[in-house]
Amino acid sequence: MGAEDLIATLGGSSSRRADGAYRDVARHVRSTILLAASAFGRLALDAVHLDIRDVEGLQQEAVDAATVGFDATVCIHPSQVPVVRKAYRPSDEKLDWARRVLAASRNERGVFAFEGQMVDSPVLRHAEMLLRRAGNPRSGDDRFAVCGPGARPSDRARPPRLTSWGAPDTSAPAQPISPVSSDLGA
Repeated sequence: MGAEDLIATLGGSSSRRADGAYRDVARHVRSTILLAASAFGRLALDAVHLDIRDVEGLQQEAVDAATVGFDATVCIHPSQVPVVRKAYRPSDEKLDWARRVLAASRNERGVFAFEGQMVDSPVLRHAEMLLRRAGNPRSGDDRFAVCGPGARPSDRARPPRLTSWGAPDTSAPAQPISPVSSDLGA
């Protein structure tokens, strides 16, 4: 569902303020969609930017979407495609950093310092994601590089994340809920 679809369903008239920024309800739902998609191992697609002429606004939104973890931004016009692709492509500097920090991690155990930055598991996962997003085969996961005609949905599947949230395993058959005992160990 897009932002305008949501607002129309709610009886509103626009998902954006006069300055072009999303209204709070649209921002909230956008964030909720990102979290839910991540928790359940699904692709998170950011909504379209309706103003085709607003290249700067599209670029800012696509960079923000890529930065917070969206997998793609939906385009409604061919002129938007190169802007969105550029926003999702990590810079050469970021890719170089990712390669260096991952190489350094091979000689370390646990948390370590690298170029003045504390590096732990989330930082290493971020570096791996940058390489995947760029389609680097050395990242060990090139599924993010697969796109365009001929790509199969299974090729683009997002790896499961946020497993610590306890997302239910939807592949297992449903189990009945046990009644809660009022006996608190007495």
